[in-house]
Amino acid sequence: MYQELTDRLTSGVARCVTEEEVRFLWLSELKSALGVQFQAERERNDAYYNGVVIEFKNAGLFGGKTSSPAFKEAVYDRLDKYIKRRSESEGEDSADYIGIATDGRHVAFAFMQDDQIVHRHLMPICESSVSLVAQALKDAKRRAVTPENLIEDFGHMSPAGAGMMQALADSLMSQLAAKGPNKIKMLFEEWRHLYGQVADLSANQVDDILRSIGFNLTCKQASKQASNSIIPVALFVIHTYDSLLIKLLGAEIVSMLGDHTAYKGFAEAASVLGDVELTQRIAAEIERGEFFSRAGIQGFVEEAIFSWYLDAATDPAHGADICRGLRQVLVGLAMYRTDNLTVARSRDVLKHFYQDLVPDALRKSLGEFYTPDWLVEVTLDKTGVSDWTDKRFLDPTCGSGSFLLATIKRIRQQAEAASWSQKATLEHITRSVWGFDLNPLAVQAARVNLLISITDLLAACPGSRIELPVLLADAVYSPARNPDSDEDTVEYTIGSQVANLKVTLPAALALDRKRLDAVFSTMGELVEADTDYPDVEQKLIARRQLSQEEADSWRLPLSETYGRVLDLHRKNWNGIWFRIVRNFFWSATAGEFDVVIGNPPWVRWSKLPELYRERVMPTCRDYDIFSSTPHHGGNELDISAMISYTVSDKWLKEEGQLAFLVTQTLFQSPSSEGFRRFRIKDGYNLIPESVDDLKSLKPFPDAANKTAIFVASKSRSRVPSYPLPYYVWNAAPGAKKVISASLDKAAALSGVIIDQQEATPVGGEGSPWAVLPVGEFASMACLTGQSEWAQGRKGVTVDLNGIYFVSVTRVSEDGNLVQIETRPEAGKTNIGPKQRHWIEPDMLYPLLKGASDFSACYVSPKDELYALVPNRGITKEEYDGAEALIDAEMPQLGRYFTSFRELLARRSTYRGRMPNAPYYAVYNVGNYTFAPWKVIWAEQKDFCAAVVSTATVPGAGERVVVPDHKLFFVDFDAAEPAYFLCGMLNTAKVRQFIESHVIKTQIGNVFKHLSVPQFDAKNPRHRELAALVEQAHAEHDQAKRQVLLAKISDLGSKLL
Repeated sequence: MYQELTDRLTSGVARCVTEEEVRFLWLSELKSALGVQFQAERERNDAYYNGVVIEFKNAGLFGGKTSSPAFKEAVYDRLDKYIKRRSESEGEDSADYIGIATDGRHVAFAFMQDDQIVHRHLMPICESSVSLVAQALKDAKRRAVTPENLIEDFGHMSPAGAGMMQALADSLMSQLAAKGPNKIKMLFEEWRHLYGQVADLSANQVDDILRSIGFNLTCKQASKQASNSIIPVALFVIHTYDSLLIKLLGAEIVSMLGDHTAYKGFAEAASVLGDVELTQRIAAEIERGEFFSRAGIQGFVEEAIFSWYLDAATDPAHGADICRGLRQVLVGLAMYRTDNLTVARSRDVLKHFYQDLVPDALRKSLGEFYTPDWLVEVTLDKTGVSDWTDKRFLDPTCGSGSFLLATIKRIRQQAEAASWSQKATLEHITRSVWGFDLNPLAVQAARVNLLISITDLLAACPGSRIELPVLLADAVYSPARNPDSDEDTVEYTIGSQVANLKVTLPAALALDRKRLDAVFSTMGELVEADTDYPDVEQKLIARRQLSQEEADSWRLPLSETYGRVLDLHRKNWNGIWFRIVRNFFWSATAGEFDVVIGNPPWVRWSKLPELYRERVMPTCRDYDIFSSTPHHGGNELDISAMISYTVSDKWLKEEGQLAFLVTQTLFQSPSSEGFRRFRIKDGYNLIPESVDDLKSLKPFPDAANKTAIFVASKSRSRVPSYPLPYYVWNAAPGAKKVISASLDKAAALSGVIIDQQEATPVGGEGSPWAVLPVGEFASMACLTGQSEWAQGRKGVTVDLNGIYFVSVTRVSEDGNLVQIETRPEAGKTNIGPKQRHWIEPDMLYPLLKGASDFSACYVSPKDELYALVPNRGITKEEYDGAEALIDAEMPQLGRYFTSFRELLARRSTYRGRMPNAPYYAVYNVGNYTFAPWKVIWAEQKDFCAAVVSTATVPGAGERVVVPDHKLFFVDFDAAEPAYFLCGMLNTAKVRQFIESHVIKTQIGNVFKHLSVPQFDAKNPRHRELAALVEQAHAEHDQAKRQVLLAKISDLGSKLL
């Protein structure tokens, strides 16, 4: 980027001798290249520009040594004096100024630290060192570690970010296009199967994402294939770059840790190395973690999937671009002030940076929503913890670490107030605040965030050895003894089907963390040397990591596990797996925690990767957490529910507290029945303590999810008791429902009103919770229980509305046929252009389409539509009867179905639930569908009911009305019972009761938990109510109908 400027400076200095000549050369060339105008320092011929002070010396006077008298004078006398004087006169912190000393052949940077000047490396004049000077002049002062600065300097729109990601993208695309397997291709496939599964995206969404990422991919963009292949490639590049940036930032932070660090100014020192030396240093000091371990921070970098850029850097076609991109990033980082991270410690800086890199549409398709800081604070408040210094905390799905950072902040405040030493505080935090995550990028981000939160403690404790307990680990599926084995072993499988590594270890070793680390360290070292197991065993014995007796008894599991990793190594994976495996096994020995906190993923079971579902299914079965109604979302449990169980079982202390952000539907959805039993294992229960319901607000501004804060405890001696406190949040008058993520807790809470209500299971164990004002549930005892006489039925399910729900355009002259018109706009599936067909009308019925077609005690369809219902039931006999009837008597209808045969046969309901049915058959039909009277209500609407009976079908006369699958109904053979039930359902108390325990998008069969009186023809008040309801259905004046509805509600209440 600055090669031309570098060439002019290096050639020009050959003609310089004096300090003034060097000064003139530099200032004129910098002004020409950068457009900067320097001020002369008072009483000196040196230069100043916006917080940057440059001290010049005679050409070559430093002799390339920081020990030379000229260099010492430039730094310790001149720059020290100038910076202090500038700081005093301008009222700025002296540590923000940048000092530069140069003799034209070498250059060094100097900064104030604790009121003493310190210098960095003396670098030869080259493109990287000149780039550092240019960066310093551009920044004007040292950069603070803030989200805004990181985004500006390294985000997707920055030259450094876009350049590095473009180099990575070009190399990755080249490797993926290469014939045969290669290491980069295998690492990508492993990552894609485990972490890079993107939900289906439209061609337009794919185009929008690819336009906004800041780099180009050579691909066909607007195709269905794009979202399945190209978008994961883009995401892998972004994740690799983000991982690299935060590791380099971590190294730069560590390099300023006083006596801890091996040397200061990591980024600056690395930026001036040649390509080979640069990649070697990053491989050793970053990816193998040597720079961190020398500073006393163990296991800081352990993921290896994102280290592929180092292999790419050796590729002749793309290596130079990658190294150039690395230097540009290092140059930017070198100007950051990492000795003072007070601002960075106040919030999670890395989540904001990641949000800049990944376009919104892509993050939403991945289900990635970072928790706003104010909501983290509110959740921590809900734990009820008063003393944060005597408990252990775990966030089992920690992401970038927001909950961990907020917890550490509270611990530090109380520790300081109690006059704890910095050493005691540091030791307590690293023992007591833990995080797990299954995503290696999240783990690395959380580790760097935790490092930021304790750097000042580390700097004050030279010689300390720590390990940040943020683990690559699974909150659901963790290592445990194999109950089906005769041997005392632990079996665990990690990786995708690409690697699919099965680990079998003796339990005594697997659950002894220190020994396992030592054994894995030796095994990892010898895998790299391509050593066979017999020699490995001898090395383990020689290092006293195994006794001879243990080696003999453990030979089979150890040799099998080592052999599998060695086999992967020989396929080009190298020895990364022992580093990965140790994290998963460390989680099994983490012990118990007083408090479990966090925001676990909100992902439905069916959206999890298939291999992961297979692995965790036995664990899920152990907890008996799935619903007993599989066709009503039985396996559509949200993974956050499963995580609540597994972490409480494995890591939460008895009587410990769990505080999770979850989806509110867990408390009322039929598919969460198993979750609401709250039975963990071994006699333990999860005891709900309170819920905060935020579903009427948008605490995640870019997501339409139903947020709740769930607080529970774990107990063997107690069982759940109800009612429990249930706090309903609403926007305060004049406030918006969308709560800005930038607000602090006080500002966020000032815009809401919190109404205390109570929650009670509406029926037996596992039933949905009724949420009502305090004391109200007890007054509704007469309504509780399953109805003995009424059952809600679902309307007809056809899957292709545009083919089955049609309009009738005309009737044939003989009245035997009708002309129907398809509706391509009615659904997502492309059924082709609008078509007209002549068919027999025998299987056409008036259709009631949805919630907009009726209101309480009144029916007014928006459109005149008719439903084709070819079968009258879903038994083989009824399928055969429909087929025979159409074949014999309805040839035109048969031809109509044949014209759409391929589409009809692909319908999901047909394939999944209708074996042996004709391809045109429909679902959710029976005698009840054809009953003359129906009381209907909508699946997605504020609850109300109406009665439907018959309507005219052109060419066929009066036919019963058929409801769509978005409607539910009770069928009747007579009018009066139907009108009576409709009246009871529209009673205010009944509606309140129903709405208290259903999700408005999943209302369903309300009679599962509702019991109302059955019609009694001998009871005059029953007949009076039925008559009022019939009158309301005939009243077209809305105001008059409202009067009738009030009378209906009043009379119905008296009949309860």
